[in-house]
Parts: sequence; C-alpha cells; structure tokens
Amino acid sequence: MVNNNNNNNNDYILSVRNLSMLFGTDKKHAREMKKKGIDQATIHKKTGITVALWDVNLDVRRGEIFVVIGLSGSGKSTLIRCLNMLNKPSSGQVLFEGQDIGKYNKTELREYRRNKISMVFQQFGLMSHRDVLGNVEYGLEIKGMSKEERHAKAKEMINMVGLDGYDYKPITSLSGGMKQRVGIARALA
Repeated sequence: MVNNNNNNNNDYILSVRNLSMLFGTDKKHAREMKKKGIDQATIHKKTGITVALWDVNLDVRRGEIFVVIGLSGSGKSTLIRCLNMLNKPSSGQVLFEGQDIGKYNKTELREYRRNKISMVFQQFGLMSHRDVLGNVEYGLEIKGMSKEERHAKAKEMINMVGLDGYDYKPITSLSGGMKQRVGIARALA
C-alpha cells in the first residue's frame, strides 16, 4: 500500500487512519502486547486474540485505482469489511469524503453501503435463480431504479467487464472467472 501524506486530506475520497482489528475478548491485553512489538502468533498463543489488522493507514483519491495485495490470511478481506463497516474496527477511523463512517447511524450506514461503496465477495454471492442481467441489476432494483434505467446501467456494466452477449445466460452456465466478472459488474452498477 502506498500512502502519500504530502497532499491535503480534502483530495481523498477514502482515508483510513490507525485502523486496527482484533478478534477475541481480551483485546486490551493483546493491544498492550502489540504496542510492545510482540508478534501476532505470540499474542494469539497467550491471549487467544487474533490481530487481523494493526495501525493501517491509507488514502485513495476519487477515480484512483487502489489495489490491496497480500498472502492468504494477511487481512485483505478484513480491511475491506472494515471499509464498509461489515466489521466494526477495534480502533481507528474510516473516512469517506471526510466523514467518519464509524459514527454513522443505521440509516446513514445503510445509505453509505447502498450508494457509495460496493464489494465483490470471494464466493461472488450471485443468485442462481437470476440470469447475468438479473444479478447485475439487483442492487439497482433495491435502490428503486426504474426497469429501463437499471437494464441500461446493468448492460453497460456487463459490457464493461467483457460479458456482452451474456445478459440472459444462467449463472450456473458460467465459469468461475465469468462469475467473478458478473460480481464486479454488479459492484460497479
């Protein structure tokens, strides 16, 4: 991850500040151990706490492509789930357009998830009873978009991910890579 702190914070659509995520009950003891430089394996052995993320800082500008790469189990999914508050961080802040989303109420959080941020799940979360178009337009349907508008937007995203001509194909007939692209199209829509 690249963090360029030379720029004004107003330039960023998404910022993460000192984000940590610990799983378990004795977080205070684990946090103290981590601050002393004790490694995650030792902390887990002594406390049962998993230190999934520790002191993460990052900034993303509007329109920027930001990639998080890491080994299996390194915290990539946990980070993403903190960005949309599916996991509430143990400490730190997630700022979207300068607002701390950790302070959002249920209605604000639902609107944030519905209109500002999307994710592609590792298992894609596609609905087998819907075709490609139906899966991509599902979120737009939930938002109350008209049938014509959501069809047009969904078709645009399907074409963007290279699946033009697959609109009415059953999800079960697609390869794993194609299913992933359907998930990406749905997130982009």
